[in-house]
Amino acid sequence: MKEKSIKANAILNIIRIASSILLPMISYPYISRILGPIQLGKVDFATSIISYFSIIAGLGIPNYGIICCSKVRNDRYELKKTVVELLTINFILTIIAYIALFLSILFIPILYARRRVILIYSITILGTTIGIDWLYAALEDFKYITIRSIVFKTISVVLMLLLIKNQKDYILYEYILVFSTVGSNVLNFIHARNLVDISQFKNIRIKKHMLPIIMFASASVAGTINANTDTAMLGLLKSDYDVGLYGFAVKFKNLLVNLNNAALTVMIPRLSYYAGQKKMKEFEGLLKKAADSVMMIACGIPIFFCVFASETTIMLGGKKYLDACPTMIVLNLCVVVLGMTWVMGVGVLQTFGRQGLYAKTMWMAVVVNISVNFILIPKCGSLGAAVATLFTELFNAFMFYIYSRDIIKKCIHWISYSRLLFISTTTSFFARWVVSYLNCNQIFKLFIAVVIFGFIYGGSAILLFKNVRDVVIQIIIRIIKNDKFG
Repeated sequence: MKEKSIKANAILNIIRIASSILLPMISYPYISRILGPIQLGKVDFATSIISYFSIIAGLGIPNYGIICCSKVRNDRYELKKTVVELLTINFILTIIAYIALFLSILFIPILYARRRVILIYSITILGTTIGIDWLYAALEDFKYITIRSIVFKTISVVLMLLLIKNQKDYILYEYILVFSTVGSNVLNFIHARNLVDISQFKNIRIKKHMLPIIMFASASVAGTINANTDTAMLGLLKSDYDVGLYGFAVKFKNLLVNLNNAALTVMIPRLSYYAGQKKMKEFEGLLKKAADSVMMIACGIPIFFCVFASETTIMLGGKKYLDACPTMIVLNLCVVVLGMTWVMGVGVLQTFGRQGLYAKTMWMAVVVNISVNFILIPKCGSLGAAVATLFTELFNAFMFYIYSRDIIKKCIHWISYSRLLFISTTTSFFARWVVSYLNCNQIFKLFIAVVIFGFIYGGSAILLFKNVRDVVIQIIIRIIKNDKFG
């Protein structure tokens, strides 16, 4: 297979992630005002519950599929067999997941009481299975992924603005969320026939994949528990209002996380390929670029939104969500830690065949997360859940560093990252001081602050990182060469 440009893939993925940020910024302020924290809390509770059954259906295949298919992508026959085998396992697990879901709804009273919203969102379990995103990522087909994502997100936003009119429309809102996922995944399944023949289900080697899938599944189960325990425990121990506030803050945090991981995501298939081929020089060189790219964002944007949390909250959700500001600040700090956690955990441990250590850490983190949540949620509500998440991510970062330090210490620049944190913090407060003298609305003040922050912080990143400087210089050279007036 022809090796695709990582820079082009990174740009495409950043465009995709940017659309996932900008389009919800159009719809979510409207939706949050119309539905309110309680109704959104019901939908968030359903999505949290379904995520557990999605673990059963996926069982680590999304991550394993990317790494496994990346290593054989130049062998068309082996790639086809691998896809067929993984898809077969995925369908069997999906059936098991639905059986477990139906039994849980029948025998757990709180799930039975909310069965309607849970069953509606359960459609996404099958949708995710037929989506086979792991194949597209392994083949680095980010152009198709980007176009598909933007189209369906745009349609969903339009439907929300046209159809959601009052609080009773939260079910309709949930259907639109399902459509945005399942619709694009149906197209994925159809389009996959152009990439690899998935119709020949013969000589399937299920046993070959079971051990690595179990290792990835173990980590995936732990990761999903960590990601959803706070929301589920809030729903059980507190109220829909607390869940709604927390869900609001989590959605914003997830947008930052996705933006933060945009560059690394496109590098995972190539890192897996280099690791599989034992090309350590190329692996370490690419990992350096990944770490610098991720931390440049992680040390900057989340800090800015911590300083401007109240303005961001009012813009996205209105004043009735101001109680979510402390929670948003703590979760934004999680994004800073998650940057390096992602590089060490996924970039090194998973691609380098250390899934056992990755899974071990994730399960220890589950114990930490649940324990801290039990202590803090009854007293502090959504803020307590956010603090538990931050504590858990710090634990993950420490353990991942211990297990990956033989490789990661050659590829990271701790002093540069510390400088970025200092610059982003001082620049954010400087921007806040400047806009405090402006006599205009909050949205315009936030825009001016973003411009000030972007100019100063972006310039600092260019000076600190050679990789960033090289990219900027290449862009300038291309512009000069293509200048018709030159």
